[in-house]
Amino acid sequence: MKIQKLKFLLAFGGGLWLFFFFLSVPVRAQQGVTFESVQIDLWPEYDRPDMLVVYRFVLAADAQLPTELSLRIPAAAGTPNAVAEAATGGPLLNIADYNSEVQGEWNILTFMASQREVQIEYYDPSIQKDGVKRTYLFQWPGGYDIGQVLLLVQEPIGAEEMQVLPRLNDITVGERGIVYHTGELGSFGASETFERSISYNKESESLSIEFLEIDSPPVNEDTAGRVSLVNIIPWGIGLLGVIIIVAGVYWYWATENRSFPIAKKAKRTPEKVVSPKTDTKPQKDIYCHQCGKRAENSDKFCRSCGTKLRL
Repeated sequence: MKIQKLKFLLAFGGGLWLFFFFLSVPVRAQQGVTFESVQIDLWPEYDRPDMLVVYRFVLAADAQLPTELSLRIPAAAGTPNAVAEAATGGPLLNIADYNSEVQGEWNILTFMASQREVQIEYYDPSIQKDGVKRTYLFQWPGGYDIGQVLLLVQEPIGAEEMQVLPRLNDITVGERGIVYHTGELGSFGASETFERSISYNKESESLSIEFLEIDSPPVNEDTAGRVSLVNIIPWGIGLLGVIIIVAGVYWYWATENRSFPIAKKAKRTPEKVVSPKTDTKPQKDIYCHQCGKRAENSDKFCRSCGTKLRL
């Protein structure tokens, strides 16, 4: 009886050990996740009166996919604007199935990543305003080993005396004259954090996107897609010439192939001879009053006795 009890305890203990062993495997894999790099974009007052924050993560080349990630954003940011992933050089695809859990001042986003590139966007409403003065404090929460951190801060259009402290190495001018403060911060361990303080002066409440939307290049004869009258006139003349040539060929062909009816020879009919009008009065008989002989109507003298006839 005791032996059976001992076997049962051993079997139960071994099963319990295996259960906790396999339960701990995902935790070990999660702890082993590292990032090759992350680019952090900070765009104050870009299209909202907040700080647009964009994380662009690249998992290590030896990362086993899919893998579970838990990334932190400020709780004040609320729901993230985007959680997405992409194959290297491919388009971003939204990750709709993620879990959000607020712990203290952080909102932990947990999801499965099936691609090496992961992007998270959120709006942080923590920009402090005091008249024309703007200040913001960015905090990196840590959580993963990262080989290289690149920080890029966009200067709002209309801002003056912008400072990023500690200072970043470079200031560059991008498209449409937008100024960027950039710097490589090096590698960070999972337990390491850092901060950057941003300050600038700005009198208006306008957003950068408003200037970018109306700042379109001037339209002239060389603008792509614009048709110039000077360029179209030769084509119009050429097309008119082709139409005239085609019309001429068609007219010649139609004329040569048209069958005209043969004129019939008119049948000549004899003309009617109309005799001059004559006196149709009946002629009376004429007799000689001397000898009594009959005379012709045209006679003036009697043919028998020679007497002048009485007409």
